Amino acid sequence: MLITDRSRYHPHRGCGSTATDVKLGACIWLWLCIAAVGAWMPDVRPDLQAKPDKVTASFFGNTTDYYKILDHNDESILVGAKDVIYNITLRGLKEISRLEWPSSGADRELCVLKGKHEWDCHNYLRVFARLPNGQILLCGTNSYKPRCRHYTTVDQAAEGSEASAAAGSGNSMPYEITRDVEAQGLCPYSPAHNSTYVFADGQLYSATVADFSGGDPLIYRENLRTEQYDLKQLNQPDFVGAIERNGFVLFFFRELSMEYMNFGKAVYSRVGRVCKNDRGGPYNHAKSWTSFLKTRLNCSVPGEFPFYFDEIQAISPVVESGPNALVYAVFTTPVNAISGSAVCAYRVDDILAAFDGAFKSQKDSQSHWLPVEQTQVPKPRPGQCVEDSRTLTSIAVNFIKNHPLMESAVPAVHGRPLLTKVDLHHRLTSIAVDPHVRALNGNHYDVIYSGTDDGKVTKFINIVTSHQNSSVDRLRTVVISEMQVLPLGTPVRELVISSKKNTLVVVSDGRLVTVPLHHCSLIVDCLGCLSLQDPNCAWDLQTHECKNLAASQHKFGTKTYLQSLNTTKKAAAFLCPKTAADPVIVTMAPSQMEEVQKLHYASVSGTPAEVQPSLEQQPTGNGGDFTLNDYIDENKIPQASVDPEQVMTNLHDPQKSIAVVNEVHKASTLADNTIIIIAVVSFMAFFLGSIMGIKIKQWCNQTRLDASHHNHFGKPIQFKHQNSGKDINLLINSNPYTTTQKTPNLDLEKDRSHECKNSTEHLEKELPCKTSTLTKVKRTYI
Repeated sequence: MLITDRSRYHPHRGCGSTATDVKLGACIWLWLCIAAVGAWMPDVRPDLQAKPDKVTASFFGNTTDYYKILDHNDESILVGAKDVIYNITLRGLKEISRLEWPSSGADRELCVLKGKHEWDCHNYLRVFARLPNGQILLCGTNSYKPRCRHYTTVDQAAEGSEASAAAGSGNSMPYEITRDVEAQGLCPYSPAHNSTYVFADGQLYSATVADFSGGDPLIYRENLRTEQYDLKQLNQPDFVGAIERNGFVLFFFRELSMEYMNFGKAVYSRVGRVCKNDRGGPYNHAKSWTSFLKTRLNCSVPGEFPFYFDEIQAISPVVESGPNALVYAVFTTPVNAISGSAVCAYRVDDILAAFDGAFKSQKDSQSHWLPVEQTQVPKPRPGQCVEDSRTLTSIAVNFIKNHPLMESAVPAVHGRPLLTKVDLHHRLTSIAVDPHVRALNGNHYDVIYSGTDDGKVTKFINIVTSHQNSSVDRLRTVVISEMQVLPLGTPVRELVISSKKNTLVVVSDGRLVTVPLHHCSLIVDCLGCLSLQDPNCAWDLQTHECKNLAASQHKFGTKTYLQSLNTTKKAAAFLCPKTAADPVIVTMAPSQMEEVQKLHYASVSGTPAEVQPSLEQQPTGNGGDFTLNDYIDENKIPQASVDPEQVMTNLHDPQKSIAVVNEVHKASTLADNTIIIIAVVSFMAFFLGSIMGIKIKQWCNQTRLDASHHNHFGKPIQFKHQNSGKDINLLINSNPYTTTQKTPNLDLEKDRSHECKNSTEHLEKELPCKTSTLTKVKRTYI
């Protein structure tokens, strides 16, 4: 029932007194926003933020060049651009050679006549592969008429005119053309289209579009492709990457969700799979995949109502992380939603296992998508890799054609994103991983770099801690640095890592820049080096420098370096050596003492932080504090300890973790603010109390003055003792109008002492304003 009585509304009574449903809705929205603020934590801000002048080298072009990395190693990279492919060295990003392949004038003119922009009517090189016979395969958009060429190597001494024509300049690659064919289905038509490919076992697997308008997406290899205009298989996809693994080729893409069509429009992230030995089906299925399946990728913040990052943007190559092969991927929210990004990791085994689960189908267009019962699945199971797919039955091929979607989604590693960013200014666009970096304690970490659409690169690692009382591991994200490597507003398209060269190549549409993988040299003190929590950086105790472990050729196990991971800035300070001029008093909570103890021994000895000797415990006045004797000055009094777990709640939550933890500083700032507030309140109370005291005193003095005036000019007020009945004014002996004797009677001084004492007690009981009067009486008597 809606309340429509506006007479009950008062603008100062809050949400509970709102009389209209509009106000009620606004209040509900406000409560939801408050709840959302509690759920979404601010982005973690790294302590190290390198400026653009840290860029070591640049290679400039035009924004319409649409740079794309085609191949790379530790010495050079091949960059596809407009009408040319560059061979660029990683040392200073200098051009070694180039191979030019422009579109013909007729193709460019026809492209413009079809309504395309002039800068798009060029040959943008998008596919590169090394063939088994030593030749290279190169494909380009060719003014919206894709073509592929085969090139073979030519000796420099015998280089012919045909090779010179293909190269176009003296600084050319020594190749000549051996084959030139159409590339429909192998290369995109538009340079801006999201497409991908992988070259495996001598064959090219591509995911792109097969027509000028881009309305016919497909996954293609030789004569096999996905079904044309079949929304169940591909529904307006955007392909972001492909990998080859265990006899399969996996394609990562995002598309409009068919299973959500009855509820609206949504984009889901997918991973598709085909068998490398698929030869097509029998009869009229000879040009169709018999093994194409797809399933959803789950990248979401867990909870009662999970929050999904549904749009995949980029993937990394397969990372061999210990016993698992991982694929890291960047996800975002829709463009018209809250600007959010996340990085999730997936085990390749989990991806392949998802295709062994239940199929998903829809009975009719008005029905929900439900799992297919096992009794309705043909045998042998469709979608499996077989020696000769042409021997499959039509029932199995038709089933896989109508049921390409799997029921179960691929779970993310640790069941949650490795990094979550909610920022109105940028989204994540690309990713690269420096795998298996060994830290000083012997553990290995995958160092992840993610680019944004405003020219930044974020570097972070993930630290997993196990708890004895819980089977669930705790994941902590440590953001090491954030670098502005490109001008603001310039999106990062790709990232390439060269560990041997300590170089990160950042690619945009018309620019390449390189930056160091590590910024250890920017740190000048021990605390900054340790609190950075970079597994590549360690503090050298001999040279007093923050060094890169890989560049310094450090021998693990020595005691000349310090490193601190999975700790706070305050805890890292205890590991740094202290000088006599800078004594540090250390008091810690028991939980933090154990952590620093393990990190200290692990950092110095180079062994994993497991069971270490316990440090001496010293009870303090608080009863629960412990001191670290190695760093305490015996002449100093230890301060009260602060438990970091209380100061920084949920420290290990990925949303609250930071490379250099600022929470202790924030907590101390909050404490200072609290002290200031208490001081202000105390001052105000003292001020008001003083004013009231002055008023009371004035009232008391006025009352006393009236009484004194009455004693002078009227009948004096006599306060008689209950036993003696003597006049109390005799104690003062200073008023001639109230004294019967003109001279003091010294003989009666001793006898009156008892009377004075009793009279004083009687005065304390009866005088309403006794403070000042009683003081004078006592002073006079004494």
